[in-house]
Amino acid sequence: MDAVADRELFAQLMAESERPVYAFLATKTRDRSTAADMAQEAFFLAYRKFPSYDRSRPFLPWVMTIAYNCLVDYWRKMGHEGGDLPDEQILAAPEEEDSDEWRQQEVVTAMTRIAEDEREILTMFYAERLSLAAVGERLGVAEGTAKVRLFRARAALRKQIEARHERGTA
Repeated sequence: MDAVADRELFAQLMAESERPVYAFLATKTRDRSTAADMAQEAFFLAYRKFPSYDRSRPFLPWVMTIAYNCLVDYWRKMGHEGGDLPDEQILAAPEEEDSDEWRQQEVVTAMTRIAEDEREILTMFYAERLSLAAVGERLGVAEGTAKVRLFRARAALRKQIEARHERGTA
């Protein structure tokens, strides 16, 4: 594709995904201005990375992963160093008890250490609360395949958490 066609395709895909990306960020930050800034940053990064986007795959999960990473960066910049970042379980829950904070921290840290496609499916299933059928549809795979990928992503996350325990860093 030429540059003009790429820009037009990106503009169309962005228009289709702008609302879900903003809604996701707004529900997680509970601040419209911050969510709008993060959404703008996510789309800017997506535009810069667009040449590497696999057009055979759905756009929304790809850009949502970028938005999730912007959210993680935001939490880091806000002084939540040491792994105190939002994870899929924190993001999905409106309020978490303080006693669960240690668990949330280790899940977040583990999320940063798994493959992007694993983070993507965990984000869709837990943060966006999509059904396996909807996850499969977004990924362009059968529901059973989405279930297998989710199982593998959970296993990768569990492995990272267990590795942290073995190293004594949890």
